Order: sequence, then C-alpha cells, then structure tokens
Amino acid sequence: MNLNKGINLRPWREEKRQKQQKSFTRLSLLALIFGLLVSALLWKNTTQSLAVIKEESQLIKTHLEQLNSEIKEVSDLRDKRKQLLKHIEIIQQLQNNRSIAIELMSQLASSMNDGVYLVEIKRTANQLTLQGRAQPSQAVTALMRNLNQQARFGEPLLRSLSSDDKTELTRFDLQLPLQEPKK
Repeated sequence: MNLNKGINLRPWREEKRQKQQKSFTRLSLLALIFGLLVSALLWKNTTQSLAVIKEESQLIKTHLEQLNSEIKEVSDLRDKRKQLLKHIEIIQQLQNNRSIAIELMSQLASSMNDGVYLVEIKRTANQLTLQGRAQPSQAVTALMRNLNQQARFGEPLLRSLSSDDKTELTRFDLQLPLQEPKK
C-alpha cells in the first residue's frame, strides 16, 4: 500500500464547515430574533411608561388650573372683603358724624340772636364757615360771644365785616373751628 496516498479529509472538512456555518446562521438568527423580541418588549414598556407619564402630567395640569382659578377667586374675595371693610368704616364714620351734625346745628341755632341771618354755612374738616347779614352790627359781636360759649365750637374768627348801604345790613364772614365737646 502506498503510504503516500492518504485519506482525503477535504470533503469531511467541507461538511464540518457547512455544519458550523448552518449552526452559526441558526444561532445568529436566534440571537437576532431574541434581540428583536427584547427590543420590542423594551419599546412597548417605554411607550406605556410615556403614556402613563403623559396622563399624570395632564392630570397635574388640570389640578393646577383648578388651583389657579381657586387662588384667583380667593384673591378676588379678599379684594371684595377689603372694599366692604372700607365701606363699613365709612358708614360707621357717617353714622358717628350724623349725631355731631345735629349737635352742631343745635348749638348754632341756640347761639343765634335777634337781628342775625345766616346766608351760607360750609363745613370743611374741622371748621365751619358762616356767612350772613346782621342789623345792627353789634349783633355779630354778640353772636361770636354766644358761639364761643358752646361746647363744640372754638374761638370764632371774623374774616370780613362790611356794611351794605342799600339794605342797611352788615355782611359778615366767620370762621368757626370745631373741637371735641368740653366736658
């Protein structure tokens, strides 16, 4: 036998290589399918998570809008409350001043003497301005003394005194400071 003639291993190697290639192809396909399945599962999970996050975000936005409208309502109510408190304060001041006005007019009327006629009475803050006519002119002096003795009036100040030749009346203009009643 010829020893130089050996066994031909080429077909066997070729067959082994084809088996390895088939095996590699199968394993590659399995790995690809497995990778695609894992990717699909991850994608589905991520999509669901995003949907949940969007729903929660929308719910939060809705609650924020409700809270903002409630905050605006509370702010509006506070403003209305402040306005009402101001109105109440003004009404209370007017209520308190109503009795003062009656008292002032009563003391003014009791101070009047014969021959004095008031034409105009103005009140500004804590002062009365009296304009009138008198006959004789000494009646103005008597009026000033009477006013000075009243509890609500301070010292009267004569701003002007003039005589009218046509009517023979004396025109006068008095400033009368107001004060708290003397006790």
